[in-house]
Amino acid sequence: MSESLYRDILKDHMHHQRFAGRLEPADLKAVVHNPLCGDELELTIVLGGDPSEGAQRPIQEARNQVRACSICVASASLMGENIQGLSLEEANNLGTTFREAMETGELPDSPPEFLPPLMAIRKHKSRIRCAALAWNALEECTQQVTNPKSEG
Repeated sequence: MSESLYRDILKDHMHHQRFAGRLEPADLKAVVHNPLCGDELELTIVLGGDPSEGAQRPIQEARNQVRACSICVASASLMGENIQGLSLEEANNLGTTFREAMETGELPDSPPEFLPPLMAIRKHKSRIRCAALAWNALEECTQQVTNPKSEG
C-alpha cells in the first residue's frame, strides 16, 4: 500500500472513530494520560468466558473514551477495531507487536493490518506516545487480570 493510502486510513479513523464510548458495567477499566500533550483516554472492556480463564477470556466488547489529539483518536479506533473477539492475551500481544515496531521501525513478516498505517507516525518521535496511549490502557487492563493485586 502507498503512504497516501495509509494517511487516508488514519484520517478516516480520526474523523469516524470506531468503538468510541464507555461500557457500563465493565469488567476492566483503565484511564491513561499523556502529560506531554494532555491526551486522556479511558478504555473499558467487557470479557466473556469464565473468570478462571484469566487472560484467555475473550473480549466481548471494548470501548475508548478519548479526549486527545487526532493521532491518539485514530490509534484508539484502530485498536478497538482489531481487539474485538480476541482473548485479552492475544490483544495484549498485538500491543507488544505495536510497541516493538514503533521502537525498531521494523514491521514483522506478517504485520497486523492496523500497523502499517501507524508506522508513518514514527517520523514524528514526539507523536509515538500519542499513538501508544490506547495500547498502554490495554496493557493496564491485562495487568488487572494477570496481577489482580496491583489493581488500584
